[in-house]
Amino acid sequence: MEDKLLMKILPITAIMLLAMSSSALAVTENAPAPVVVTACVVMTVSSADTVMTPGVSLTNGVTVMLKNNSDKVVKSVTVTGDYHGRHETGTAAFTFKPGTTAEITRHFGQSAFIDTDAKCHVTNVLFADGTSWSAPSM
Repeated sequence: MEDKLLMKILPITAIMLLAMSSSALAVTENAPAPVVVTACVVMTVSSADTVMTPGVSLTNGVTVMLKNNSDKVVKSVTVTGDYHGRHETGTAAFTFKPGTTAEITRHFGQSAFIDTDAKCHVTNVLFADGTSWSAPSM
């Protein structure tokens, strides 16, 4: 009798475990960012400084190139960037249509140019329809 009861309980338990693990996997998957950074370029202070020399040239900001991969009009984008220990976050408000690209330039206090290794990523997007997207916590 116990064997028959056990045979009925095991398939039900297996189905419950599979259902719980499947939903956990679905929750951990992140949707792709609707707006992505295609380039993050360190700017030079002087327009005459065509070749930047580490430790000699000065930088005072970045130019970030973005692409709207969503099917919605974007009203603002928040970008976070890091440049050798310097951390900046800024929001730009503008109309950004689906499938288009945009360029944002931000000036900061001057600092020594080290190299072109700036890292930028989109952290928040506000759409024209009032919805928003935020990057998952890292």
